[in-house]
Amino acid sequence: MKTTLLLLSAGKPAPLVDIDGTIFVQFGLFIILLIILTKFVFRPYLALLKERDQNIDGAREEAGRMSEQAAGDLERYEDQIVKARKEAAAVRSTFREEGEKQGVDLLAEARTKSEARISDAREKIRKSAEATRLALRTGADRIAGEIATKLLGREVQ
Repeated sequence: MKTTLLLLSAGKPAPLVDIDGTIFVQFGLFIILLIILTKFVFRPYLALLKERDQNIDGAREEAGRMSEQAAGDLERYEDQIVKARKEAAAVRSTFREEGEKQGVDLLAEARTKSEARISDAREKIRKSAEATRLALRTGADRIAGEIATKLLGREVQ
């Protein structure tokens, strides 16, 4: 304090820091505080930051692996869809061909049956026409004989 008073009385402003023996005590306290803070604050904080960075990097790597896996799964899924569509198209084509074949077979069978029915009907009509012609001839000859008998007044044979 004496120095402060002396300096004030001399008209010079007082220095901010007095350099005396207490500087060594302050430097010692600073070193002790630095050691304590390094051990209990800075190192745990840095370790925590390092661990966080490792966790973030691990999560990024895991996300990258999962993204690659998802891309692979999506590609396999799309391949399976393409394969399933091709198989479905092949099955549809097979069913369509079978249906067309069955349709052709049924049409041919129906055509054969209808031709047989038409043939039977024509044969029946032909027989019926012959029987009718024969009956008409017989009837016509008889009626002609009757008409001639009536017109001539005598029996015609």
